[in-house]
Amino acid sequence: MDAFGVLKREVDRLGRALGHAIRTLSGKKLFDLEEEVRALTKHLRAHPEDAAARARLEARIRSLSLDEAEGLVRAFSTYFHLVNLAEDRHRVRVNRLRDAEATPDAPRPESLMGLVGELKKRGFSAEEAAALLRKVRLHLTFTAHPTETRRRTVRHHLQAIARLLEQLEQGAAPQEALEARVCLLWGTQELRKTQPSVTDEVKGGLYYLQTTLWEALPRLVEGLERAFQVHYGTRVALEPPVRFRSWIGGDRDGNPNVTPEVTAWAQHHARARLIQRYLEALDGLVQALSLAEERVPVPRELRLVAEGWAERLGLPKRFLGEPYRRYLMALHRRLRGTLGEPNGEAYSTPQAFVEDLERVERGLFQIGLDAVVRTMVRPLTLRAKTYGLDLVALDLREEAQQHAEAVAELLEAAGVTADYRERPPESREALLTAELASARPLAPVGYSPRTRALRVALEALRAWRAYGGYVISMAQHPADALEVFVLAREVGLYRPGQALPFDVVPLFETLADLERAPGVVARLLENPVFRAHVKARGGLEVMIGYSDSNKDAGFLAANWALYRAQEGIARVARAAGVPVFFFHGRGTSTARGGAPAGRAIAALPWGTVGMRMRLTEQGEALADRYAHAELALRHLEQLLYHFVLAAARDLRGEGDPPPKAWLEAMDRAAARAAEVYRALLAAPGFFEFYEALTPIREIADLKIASRPVYRHGRVREIRDLRAIPWVMSWAQVRANLPGWFGLGSGLEVLPLELRRAMYRGWPFFASVLESAAVSLAKADLGITRSYLRLVPEALAQRFFPVIEAEFAKSRRLLEETFDRPLLWNQQTLARSIALRNPYVDPISHVQAELLARYRSAPPDAPERAQLERALLASLLGIAAGLRNTG
Repeated sequence: MDAFGVLKREVDRLGRALGHAIRTLSGKKLFDLEEEVRALTKHLRAHPEDAAARARLEARIRSLSLDEAEGLVRAFSTYFHLVNLAEDRHRVRVNRLRDAEATPDAPRPESLMGLVGELKKRGFSAEEAAALLRKVRLHLTFTAHPTETRRRTVRHHLQAIARLLEQLEQGAAPQEALEARVCLLWGTQELRKTQPSVTDEVKGGLYYLQTTLWEALPRLVEGLERAFQVHYGTRVALEPPVRFRSWIGGDRDGNPNVTPEVTAWAQHHARARLIQRYLEALDGLVQALSLAEERVPVPRELRLVAEGWAERLGLPKRFLGEPYRRYLMALHRRLRGTLGEPNGEAYSTPQAFVEDLERVERGLFQIGLDAVVRTMVRPLTLRAKTYGLDLVALDLREEAQQHAEAVAELLEAAGVTADYRERPPESREALLTAELASARPLAPVGYSPRTRALRVALEALRAWRAYGGYVISMAQHPADALEVFVLAREVGLYRPGQALPFDVVPLFETLADLERAPGVVARLLENPVFRAHVKARGGLEVMIGYSDSNKDAGFLAANWALYRAQEGIARVARAAGVPVFFFHGRGTSTARGGAPAGRAIAALPWGTVGMRMRLTEQGEALADRYAHAELALRHLEQLLYHFVLAAARDLRGEGDPPPKAWLEAMDRAAARAAEVYRALLAAPGFFEFYEALTPIREIADLKIASRPVYRHGRVREIRDLRAIPWVMSWAQVRANLPGWFGLGSGLEVLPLELRRAMYRGWPFFASVLESAAVSLAKADLGITRSYLRLVPEALAQRFFPVIEAEFAKSRRLLEETFDRPLLWNQQTLARSIALRNPYVDPISHVQAELLARYRSAPPDAPERAQLERALLASLLGIAAGLRNTG
C-alpha cells in the first residue's frame, strides 16, 4: 500500500468537500477569495523574492471586509481540522503496515516486542524481566491547555467524518455523505459563546480516558504478555504499567476559578463517567456469561457470594440457575451504590471491585474457558486496576505563598506567633517541626477563616478524595512542604509520626530554584516530620518545571539546569536512603520540554529514572496522541519502551556518565545562552515591543481558557506572565523565540569538534539540539516581519534585528554541528512543515490585519464583537495548523 498516496487522496477529497461546503453555505465569492489568497501564499512560498506578489497579497488582506476576513480564517482553520484528522488516519495506517512487517527477530523500533527482546539481550532472566515489568509505573498527568477548547459538537462532526472516510476507503459510503457532513461542520459555530470554564476543561481533558484509552489499555498489557511469551517461552500475567492523573479541577495556582466546589465536582464527574463505562461493560458480561449450573461446574465460592449478595441487595429473581449472571448483577448494583444510589452496597476500595472480577476469572479458568477470560473479562479487570473507582487520581496544586498566608493565620489564631511570615526560612521550619509533634489542630473551636487562602486550602483538602499528589509551586525551603502538613492536620489528615494519605510534591521551576533544589531536598530529608512521611510513602516525588525555567533562563540554560537538578536531587536522595521519583512537567512545544517523549526519557541523566516516573500530558497534545485507539496504543508503547529500558539501566547501575569535559562545556554554553537571553528581556522597551508584536494582550482579553494569562496585571517583567501564553504568543507570530533564543550564542563558545563529539555520544545533548531544530524549522521570521507594522518603528528597529541575528546564528551552528540539514533525521516532519506552511500563512496575514483593526477600534465600536470572534478563530486556527504552540 502507498500510505502517503492514500493520505494525499484523502486530503484532496476533504479539500473538495470543504470547497463544496463553502460554496453551498457561504457563496462562491468567499470560495474564490480563499482560492485567490491560497494561490498567492503558495506562490510566495515558492518565490519569496517576488516583491510584487507580496505587495498584492498585503493589499488584498488590507482590503478585506470583516466578514471576508473572518470567512478566510474559518476556511483555513477548518481545513486544518480536516487535514489533522486525515494525518491521524495516515499514522494509524502506517502503524498497521509496520506492525505487519515486524517479526520477533526484527521488531518494530520502540515496540513492546523490541522492549522485551532488549531486556533479554541485556541478560535479564525471565524472572528478573517479569519482576521489572510488574514493578515499573508510568504516571501520565492530564492538564488543560487554552488551544484545546474545541466544542464537543465540533469533535462529534470530526469523528463522524473519520468514520465516513473509513467507509469510503472500503467503498461502503458515497462521496455525497462526506460532503453532507463537512457542510454540517462548516455551518457549526466552532467557538464557544462564553469563556471556557474549569468544568469544560475537565470534560474535555478526561474524554480520551473513557474512549480511546479505554480500548488501548488491555491491548497494551496483552502486547507485553505476548512479547514476553515470544522471547522467554512462558506466559506471565502482568499488571497495567500505566496510571493516569489529572490537574484539571485541582490546580489552584494562579487560577481563582478552581474552587473547592469545582474540585469536588471534578472528582464526582470523573467517577460518574467511569462507573457508567463499568456498568456498560458489566451489561455486556451479563448478556454473554449465560453459563447454566446444569451444564458447567460453578465454584462454590462464587455461588455462595452471589446468593449472599442477592439476598442482601434484594436482587430480583432473574437468571435463576445462571450464577455468573446473578453474580455480575450484584457487581452492577454495588457500582451504582458507589455512585450514591440507594439499596446498593457501595465499594469502599477499588481493590474490592478488582477482587470481585478476579473471582469470575478464576471460575472460568477452572473449567477451561481461558479464552473467555482473556477476551471478555480480563480487559475489564485491567481497566479496573488502572482506573480504580475514580478514573484519575486528582492532584492539588497551589503556590507556596498561599500556604504561608494560610498557616500564618492559623498560628496567629492559636496564639503561637503573629510574625510567622517575617521569620527566616530556618526559623519557620523549626517552628512547624515542633508544632507538628502534636495532633492538636491550631484553629480554635468554631473558628471561621479570615483569609481566602486559609478558607480555600482547608475546604479543598476536605473536598479531596481521589488522592493524587499535593504539588507546591515555587517551593524554595522545607517550610513550604511542612505547611501542607499543618493544613492537613486541621482537617484530620495528619497524625504525628505518620504519613499523609498523599505525596507532598515540591515543584522547582526557575533557574535559581533548580540550582537550590538539591540543597532543599537534602534539608527536607533531614527533617524528622518529612522523612517519616516519605519513608512510609515509599519515596519522595519531586516535580521539575520545564516551562518556567525556560521562561526564566532561556532554552539551553533551562535544559541544562533541569539536567543538573535531577543529578543533584538523585544524589542527595541516594545518600539519605530514600527513593526519589521525578515528575516531569513538560509541555508540547519545544520551549516547554516538548521533544518526543520517548527520546526525552532516553536522554535523562544516569541514575535518575528508577521504577516510577510521571509526565504531564498537555491538553493540546491529547488529540494528537489519543484521538484514535491505535495512536494511543503506539504512544504508550513508545513511552514504555524508553522508560523501562532506562529503569533497567538504573536498576543495574549500567551506563557511564558523560565525560567531565562535556559537563564543563555545557556549563559554559548554558551560562552564555542565559546571559544573551536575559539581556534581551532586560533591555529597556523589550516588553513594550513584545506586547505590540504578539497577540499576548488579546489572548488575555479573549479569555480562551479558565486560567488568567497574567500573574500580576500587565507584563513589566517576565515573572508577570505565565509560561503557556508566553510560548503561545511567540508561536502565533511564527517566531517560536522561547524554543531557541540564546542557543546559537551558547553553542558558539564551544569548539566545533567538541560539539560534534557531544552530539554523537551524549543522548541529552542530541535531544536538546534536535528539539531546538524543530522549533527553528517551524519558525518563519518572514511571517513574523509582517507583524512589525503593529510595533512602534523605534522598538522594531531595536529588537527585531537582534532576534534575526540570533535565529540565523542558531540555525547555522546547529547545521554545522549536525554536519547535515536542520531536520536531517526528521524528514516526515520536514515534509509536513513544507506542506502546511502555505495554508498557515493566510491565517497569519489575516491575524496581523485583525490585530491592527482590533487595537484601533474604540471599546464601544459595533464591530468589536466580530473582531474578537475573528481574532479568536485565528488564534485557534494557527494552533491547529502548527499542532503544538504552547
